[in-house]
Amino acid sequence: MSANLNIIRDIRSFINEVSDNPELRTCFTSSDRDFTRNRELDFQKTAVLLLNFLKKSYSLEILDFYQWLGYPETAVSKSAFCQQRAKIGSSFFAFLNLVLVCSFYENYADELKRWNGFLLIAIDGSTSHLVNRQEVIDHFGLHGNQRGVTAMGRLVTAFDVLNEITIKSAIQPISLSEQHTALSWVESYQADMLLLYDRGFPGFVTMFRHQYKEREQPYLMRCALGFNEEVKAFLRSGKKDSICTFKSNKQASQQLYEQGFKVPIGSELKVRLLKVRLDDGSLEVLATNLFDTEMYPYKDFKALYFMRWAIESRYDCLKNKLQLESYSGQKVNTIQQDFYCSVFLANLQTVISKACEPYLSGINKKRLHDYKINQNIAIGIMKNRIIDLFIHQNPENILLELEKLFSKYVEPVRNNRKNPHVQKFQRRKGKYRTLTNYKRAI
Repeated sequence: MSANLNIIRDIRSFINEVSDNPELRTCFTSSDRDFTRNRELDFQKTAVLLLNFLKKSYSLEILDFYQWLGYPETAVSKSAFCQQRAKIGSSFFAFLNLVLVCSFYENYADELKRWNGFLLIAIDGSTSHLVNRQEVIDHFGLHGNQRGVTAMGRLVTAFDVLNEITIKSAIQPISLSEQHTALSWVESYQADMLLLYDRGFPGFVTMFRHQYKEREQPYLMRCALGFNEEVKAFLRSGKKDSICTFKSNKQASQQLYEQGFKVPIGSELKVRLLKVRLDDGSLEVLATNLFDTEMYPYKDFKALYFMRWAIESRYDCLKNKLQLESYSGQKVNTIQQDFYCSVFLANLQTVISKACEPYLSGINKKRLHDYKINQNIAIGIMKNRIIDLFIHQNPENILLELEKLFSKYVEPVRNNRKNPHVQKFQRRKGKYRTLTNYKRAI
């Protein structure tokens, strides 16, 4: 409880400081004149209203917001709200998530889950369908096929898979590759982070940048079976674990030169390759710079790489449980606001759930399956209570209430389920679909 309370206090302190400090506020607003007049919907209230799972009609959301605050009727119009939200840059919510992340790792430093001493950080990308308005198209770009094109954004996140915290995130034009963004993040990671990448990320440049940081950055990447001649030779060799040498070609040397590294063509890079056979009989090739075979034996890597799957579950949370693509606005800034708010709220749900772990540990000893908090229900429970956490004076009681409510709604963890993937074709008419195993909570 004390750790979570400290995190909430850090978040509240940041919101209040930005709200009260004109010089700091200008870092996150359109103009130094924004939020200087004494209005009912000030910076703090506008920010918290945006964080309060804004999915319904503005009129209803504003009505609920002010009723939760104790007002007998709506205090502002939706037009006033639109004008106020437009003044807040999306960078505020990106920075707010950074405050949460830093506070989480500080307050839970002794309880962090690790693999062989490493925090496991999975990096992956996704896409998001956007509103087909010219401003949005001009910024994010179009993507499509023979059936048509639509405005689409590129999402990239770095996710701590064991502690379930998104530490970095970006929404950007579809033309900007996820590999480019992931590479720009490499210098910011700590040496005790082991980075997990899917097969879209490997390359000589990427591996070189990890290997030759000031402090070597551990990584594990899945390579396509035809990735290069060295991988093809490794597959033919019959070995399952081997130290190989990759060589820089002209393109890689040129890219590294543009990034400030002088690496002649033909320069060598040592890489450990591992051949992993999946349960269905297919092969995967993993590349890593964890060269110590005694400390990191071959048998550990299949399960280690599978842990990367947790980032796919986080995208499921963002897109389905938090309904990311049901954007509350039709402008570039509002889309970006919604994205960073969603990342923040998913992290906040994780933080609050941490306090429920002793309770879960107790019931798991008595049951056949391990149990976890039902994330979808937990997100629904947080609606409106966000207002209490970040505006009202005593968040302690709200945290206790949330933790008790979270603990009431648990579901079993069924490991090793391998149901076949069935492609579903979405109907083209109608705004909503009825799904057999899922109902929205917000």
